[in-house]
Amino acid sequence: MGFNARPCRAKARRGQVFAFTALALAIGQASAQNTPAPADAVALDGVKVTGKVLSTEQAIAEKRAAPGISDGVSADEIGSIPDFGLGEAVQRIPGVAMTINNGRGEAQFLNLRGLNPDYNAVTVDGIALPSTETTSRNVSLDVLPSSLARQVSIYKTVTPDMTGNAVGGITNLRTRSAFDAPGLFAAGRADLARWDNQRVVADSKPSGQVEGTLSNTFGADRQFGFVLSGSYFRRDSSSLDTAMDSDGYYRYTGGTQTLSSLRQNAAGTGSSLKPSDDLDGLAAVPDRHRWLTYDNVRTRQALFGKFEYDNHQNLQAHLTAGYFQHENDEQRRAQFLNRVGPATLDSPTSGSFAKGSAQADFDHYDQVRRIRYAELGASYEPAERSQLDLVANYAAGSYRQSTKEDVFTSAASSKLGFAYRAVPGDVALFAPSNPGYFLDPANYAQTSYLSRMERSRSGLLTLKADFTHNLQEDASGWGYKGGVEHRNLQQRYGLDETGYVPTRSVSLAAIGSEDTRFQPYDGAGQSMLLIDPDKVDAYVAAHPGSYALATTNARNSAIGDFNIKEAIDSAYLMGGYRDDTWTALGGLRYEDTKQTVQNTLPSPLNSLTRFARQSVDRSYGKLLPSAVATYHLAPDLLLRAGASQTLGRATYAALAQNSTPTVSPAAGTISQTLGNPQLQPRQSTNLDLSLEWYASRDAMMSLALFEKNIKHEIVNLSSTGTQTDPGGLSGTWQVTTTQAQNASTAKVRGLELGLADLHFDFLPAPFDRFGATFNATLLDMDGPAIAMNDGSRRTLPMLTGAARSIFNASLMYSDGAFSAQLSANRTGKMPISFATDNPANDVYYARLQTYDAQLRYAVDRHLSFLVQGKNLANARPTRVLGPGQALVKEELDNGRAYFLGATYAF
Repeated sequence: MGFNARPCRAKARRGQVFAFTALALAIGQASAQNTPAPADAVALDGVKVTGKVLSTEQAIAEKRAAPGISDGVSADEIGSIPDFGLGEAVQRIPGVAMTINNGRGEAQFLNLRGLNPDYNAVTVDGIALPSTETTSRNVSLDVLPSSLARQVSIYKTVTPDMTGNAVGGITNLRTRSAFDAPGLFAAGRADLARWDNQRVVADSKPSGQVEGTLSNTFGADRQFGFVLSGSYFRRDSSSLDTAMDSDGYYRYTGGTQTLSSLRQNAAGTGSSLKPSDDLDGLAAVPDRHRWLTYDNVRTRQALFGKFEYDNHQNLQAHLTAGYFQHENDEQRRAQFLNRVGPATLDSPTSGSFAKGSAQADFDHYDQVRRIRYAELGASYEPAERSQLDLVANYAAGSYRQSTKEDVFTSAASSKLGFAYRAVPGDVALFAPSNPGYFLDPANYAQTSYLSRMERSRSGLLTLKADFTHNLQEDASGWGYKGGVEHRNLQQRYGLDETGYVPTRSVSLAAIGSEDTRFQPYDGAGQSMLLIDPDKVDAYVAAHPGSYALATTNARNSAIGDFNIKEAIDSAYLMGGYRDDTWTALGGLRYEDTKQTVQNTLPSPLNSLTRFARQSVDRSYGKLLPSAVATYHLAPDLLLRAGASQTLGRATYAALAQNSTPTVSPAAGTISQTLGNPQLQPRQSTNLDLSLEWYASRDAMMSLALFEKNIKHEIVNLSSTGTQTDPGGLSGTWQVTTTQAQNASTAKVRGLELGLADLHFDFLPAPFDRFGATFNATLLDMDGPAIAMNDGSRRTLPMLTGAARSIFNASLMYSDGAFSAQLSANRTGKMPISFATDNPANDVYYARLQTYDAQLRYAVDRHLSFLVQGKNLANARPTRVLGPGQALVKEELDNGRAYFLGATYAF
């Protein structure tokens, strides 16, 4: 749905788009205008625009034509979004912040208007995608190639014909149609890439991507068409994570003092803080310093096909199929040094420990995320202004991770003492007093040899029927639309673990370590002791009598498994009115949800081998009203408003996943974390207002305000009580149960500003060849309340995954065949997790600012060459904690990336 684009003003007004005073004047002038000018087609004076400029022009047109408040990004003339990937492109949309894959990969999860992916929906051609994760409903955008999308639209206001599971909004990927460009169309792109950080162990191989699209229309009346596209992406690189996992706090008053940390544990290896502890003025010292080096080979393969029919009168049909896979083959090698006992402080930021302990470990993770889907759809117009749409879609999302783990530890010793430097705001450094001992493999004994297979699969069937009368984009007057939808989801998660423990002492020296010696960039010349997994495998195979199966294998393999069946039946009815001044839509949507949750608990609770399967059925229904309206204050000045109620269903883990209980017969206590199948979905009341000024086809300004009031917010709560014979045990026990509950509320208020002027025509040459875009998002949040471990409640300052401020800017230049673009992104501090022991242990991503650039030269209308740079300032994602988040917990070094490529369009 939408309305036709309005006429553009003269180019001379483009330069005014950045002036707020001009916007205010335009509003005043609009009040005196009664009848907008008729819409007509607009050309840019015969100038051919390409790449980022064309993409942004198309996105402006889409925003203007939408019936509600939305933003988006469009593909350029070769059908590929001109950015490094789908996540990176979407990140430049107002209100969007992306979560990077473990801080080391590509942009993965979309946070919209301060709400993390659990609150948002991702659809392809209006149909929801299944999850690619283990325990959440999230869709990983690094699975999807940018070439899949002809247009990416983020709907920030919803109408009744959209899914109700969208507190933050809906991200819709519209795929390419053969009828977008009738006749033969062929395009291809190839890039050769290199990352600064090459693999630590083994040589890196070439990185890059290749993609191609072919479409054609045929038949006597060009009534048939097809689209075929494929892509392959490879990233061969490494990352270094410098981690200080936790901090101790010391009452240091000056000089040289030997002190225990506040609430130091009996082993002297850490502390157990309480919510009431005041840490202001105390000296913070990391308990541990750990380097983790990651060698990653990431690949993405994608195939997409669509066969279409259009009789150019009243019938359209399509058959679509897609296959998308992302694999991350990761080898992680780590070594840490941990404090033991009291610290000797020489200053608030330096000192030493007389004793320490150490560990070296290796993990090989092979992660495969996959989405497959097939869709059959048709659109039929039985009468003028009437349209019937039918869609049947089946999609499967999956995640598989195989893990191989080797762990070697070095017991506490004075030979592992160390000096430290820990300046707030900077990465800490431990300097071993005896580096030879710390790096000697003879001092490390094997403690674990483990393999694990984790699988998750989501199957989603969608059947949908819609009938529209006089609500099409070119309609006028009154109209209506109604429809029904059935979604049947089956989510399965399973884990299988096989662990071995040595039956005698086996040192890393007896097995043999990795020959490579790696020196971290921030280690002042220190090296890491690295494990060679092939040598470990060979030793274990040659000495089977030295290992025994771990007694916890069966329990660890069973306890987290779950199955969920979820059927959602929806119906909606909406009406609307459209003329040259007004567009209004509104109505009701009803969603009826039926769930069956199956999971596992030990029987009795302390059993390692016996388990009981549980099954819970429940259902609920929700009525969701929504309305949007657009008023043309002037032909190029639009005022939009929206109000709606939407849902945010609980994650699969919150509904179904149990963890291994801790049973202490001596103390008579049980601690357990359980899924809660009775969870209600979050429910949000959303209010939106937007003012949009389209100064010309390639210049606009928008200002949006919104508020979301969320009830039934889901938080983890703990309760302790006396139970008799719990979980198959005998006697009376104190049972502490942690479980997700609908026990809080949250509120998000925000402002979004968008500016675009793609040609500075108001400036003299050569400055008129420049253009720019800018957007800003500012949020104010009232977070939910969580239960602390002493039973008190704490209201959170923010929502997880939400940044209070996000800024994006791009400067573009175009001169004939040559074009250039420099882009910047600044994302404010973003919470990752909130602690229940003390707020000082809340973990955030620190503010991050990145710069990317692209140069493009068009040889002719078919062939172009591109040079691109990513993360040019070598920004390092940093996780922080401590009072005021002043302490560095982790710093991740991913390096810069460079691309050299070519595009060809026929």
